[in-house]
Amino acid sequence: MNPGHDLPKQPDPWRQVLEAIGNCWPPDLWCDLGVVVGCSGGADSIALLKALCDLRADGGAGFIVASHFNHGIRGREASEDADFVKRFAEKLGIRHREAAATGAVSDESTMRAARNAFLRQTAQNVGARYVAVAHSLDDNVETVLHNLMRGTGPKGLAGMPKVRSLGPDPIGQDLILVRPLLAVRRQLIREGLRSIGQDWREDSSNEDTAYRRNWIRRELLPLMQNQFPSVVDAVARAAELQSEWKSTIDTLADSWMEEHVMLTTTVQIQRDNSTPSAIIITALQNVWAQMDWPLGKMTQGHWKRLARTIGDADDDRYDLPGKIDVRAKGGKVQVCR
Repeated sequence: MNPGHDLPKQPDPWRQVLEAIGNCWPPDLWCDLGVVVGCSGGADSIALLKALCDLRADGGAGFIVASHFNHGIRGREASEDADFVKRFAEKLGIRHREAAATGAVSDESTMRAARNAFLRQTAQNVGARYVAVAHSLDDNVETVLHNLMRGTGPKGLAGMPKVRSLGPDPIGQDLILVRPLLAVRRQLIREGLRSIGQDWREDSSNEDTAYRRNWIRRELLPLMQNQFPSVVDAVARAAELQSEWKSTIDTLADSWMEEHVMLTTTVQIQRDNSTPSAIIITALQNVWAQMDWPLGKMTQGHWKRLARTIGDADDDRYDLPGKIDVRAKGGKVQVCR
């Protein structure tokens, strides 16, 4: 008798990755449209690009574009990453776009903004409806922990949304950002790539703990896992629950904005002392996003102060981070930059 005869068949890790992406973002929603995929050459983005091509292989009139942004901070290694992505796109038989930063800037927020601007512009240039990026479940947990230590409120503790609007394209249609790997663990992604013999590039800057996210990944999380082995899954579950709560608050915040906020070159807000501050703060954060004002240095204390100003009757004037001027007088609060 074969001693392994009754053992359960081991799951195919690449099939698991494909199924997870298909469940998060069913191909019927996108395979007849254009998709720009942000691809650094790392395991997560290579897996996303390969998986979307595999899922679309059964049909669909749409197209996929591999888009690589070179931040210019790793010299020859970065150039080799760009070449790797270009060759991989050619192997997959899809279009490829790339760009490089005009200056060597290494802070995380500036690099992220430059990369996102490139992806959005690429989508507009090629007529794509979607931008897909390869954030994993582990990335989301690291984001939640980073937000927690920065003192952000419930919105930050919900982590990264699976889908969000990038605003209208030149013909007025919404560009949509999607994170199809957000429920997939980093380890499974790598196991899936190994199972199909697909290599990827390793970014040496990921070892540098001067970057806060790298420090969280390489030092903080391992320390937490010594005491709580399932901490990554636990934080992911908490973020999902927080996200469900956030969707309810968002609906209420949208209604509040319609009644109390007028957006022009400035923001005019009608004072309100009866609505819970959680709803007002969420609405204000949406205002900041619509006005394209910087969010990075706005802490929960700043949001609470502005919410109190809206709820008070006193005249006041002060500045918020990003050179945002707040003027409260009578029944109105004016916010401008």
